[in-house]
Amino acid sequence: MQCPHCQKAAPNVDSLLAQEPNVHFVFQNFPLPIHNWAEKAAGYVDCVGRASNEAVWKFIQKTFDDQANITEANADEKLKAIATASGASSDEIAACVAKPETKSRVEASLALGKSVGVTGTPTLFINGRSVGATAPLDTLKKLVEFQASLEKGTPEKSAK
Repeated sequence: MQCPHCQKAAPNVDSLLAQEPNVHFVFQNFPLPIHNWAEKAAGYVDCVGRASNEAVWKFIQKTFDDQANITEANADEKLKAIATASGASSDEIAACVAKPETKSRVEASLALGKSVGVTGTPTLFINGRSVGATAPLDTLKKLVEFQASLEKGTPEKSAK
């Protein structure tokens, strides 16, 4: 949530999902230690997501939109306000964030990422293959289409 590169990659992911209805997107938290409020934000994402699938995507976008105004000192205040603006109960979310099981889920997400070779963010996988998350939308679409053709057993030829 604090990563500026993730913020820049988000519109391409959103466009890809809108244009490719068969794509299923799975989000995992991977807060980097170089970002001083990212782990806290990961807890908020986890808790908002548990409260509402619709609210979590609003929360993620609004956090990216306000990223430059969030600091380690004001993270709780800002993230609670974003949770409310996203349609979640900020008090319930803050209580959830404080629970040890929330920290455990964020740690499990980090461990999963590390187990598949994630070392930085953003990292995207298409059918288990790591791809450049900052690739242009057209490139991401071609990768999705190619992977879909492999599943069907008939790789499509592409014009150069």
